Amino acid sequence: MFDTKKENKESFHARRKRVYGTLREFGVSIGLSKRIVYRYPLNLLEQLIKETKNRQSVTPADYFLNGLKRSRIQYGDYRKRDRKRKKRDF
Repeated sequence: MFDTKKENKESFHARRKRVYGTLREFGVSIGLSKRIVYRYPLNLLEQLIKETKNRQSVTPADYFLNGLKRSRIQYGDYRKRDRKRKKRDF
């Protein structure tokens, strides 16, 4: 009656909450972590977090942010950068 894939699948909100917590453990501020999660897809962030944990660097926040910068150069942004600013024509 129920789809087994749907039962085993983790919800989007649980994944997002786990990413927030991990970024806070790394030492990323709350505001920056919110902007990061808004701007980038979760599977990319989870992959970068996994690689950062495997690396076991002294400053995981710096390693994570550098990897994020390189991924942005390679794949582009997920959403617009200025979501609050509207363009005005004069």
